[in-house]
Amino acid sequence: MEPIVLFGIQFTMSLVAYALIARWHVWPRLSPLPRELALVPLLWVHAFRVVGGTILAPGAVGPGVPTEFREMIGYGDLVTALLALLALIALRAHLRSAIAFVWLCVAVGMFDTVNAIIQSVRFSVFTYALGVNWVIVTVYVPALLVSSYLIFILLLRPAASSIGRIIPDRTLRG
Repeated sequence: MEPIVLFGIQFTMSLVAYALIARWHVWPRLSPLPRELALVPLLWVHAFRVVGGTILAPGAVGPGVPTEFREMIGYGDLVTALLALLALIALRAHLRSAIAFVWLCVAVGMFDTVNAIIQSVRFSVFTYALGVNWVIVTVYVPALLVSSYLIFILLLRPAASSIGRIIPDRTLRG
């Protein structure tokens, strides 16, 4: 089987599985919550994007994978993970800028993901040994895409939808 075909099958099946999980289990529990509270578990998915930095480790991928590609992927994921952590801290601290941090995180993350997909094709990376990075791309990236989609839905939802709800302070502080 051609590597790109195998990738397509695995990626698509993971994407469908995560979409079904989101539709059947995640969204029904998050949608009634105030936006700031519903964003938290979705951002945690992005906080672990540090695994994308694995591509920077010596021997993590075959020597034929271009350094330019490895650095773009690795550092893009590390920056996005940092932004996710900052957004989580801002939400936890009830900062006025919290939603702006979430927007920045999801925008940078989506740009990084779309760019990584485009550059993967450009550099034909699926023809090289990718080691654990193959699993990251076929199992974790679809989760990032579904999570990003849900974050966008929440961000585009009017903030006023949570007005009138009484949320004990301990709920947000955990």
